[in-house]
Amino acid sequence: MTTRFSLAELATMLHCSVDDVRWAVDTLSDRGELTAESFSFGEGVRLWRISPSDVKRIQAMIEQRQSEDTCGVRAVEPKRRVIKRIVLKNE
Repeated sequence: MTTRFSLAELATMLHCSVDDVRWAVDTLSDRGELTAESFSFGEGVRLWRISPSDVKRIQAMIEQRQSEDTCGVRAVEPKRRVIKRIVLKNE
């Protein structure tokens, strides 16, 4: 019997949100790129059981989305501001 993962377990393994994993799984499923070992179940709510062979595809999809989201936007560290104070002595 093959071990299968839930969306929450996969999100924990990939260090991302469940919504990101759900988006990747739904997108791959719509494209027909998931293996037959991964399947959805439940009525009304799409619950998934993901096979280990699909984890790499899902991870690549999430990484691609994250790189597209940050494309063109660089996280720039703010420059350190130094304020020099000059103390004048009153004589």
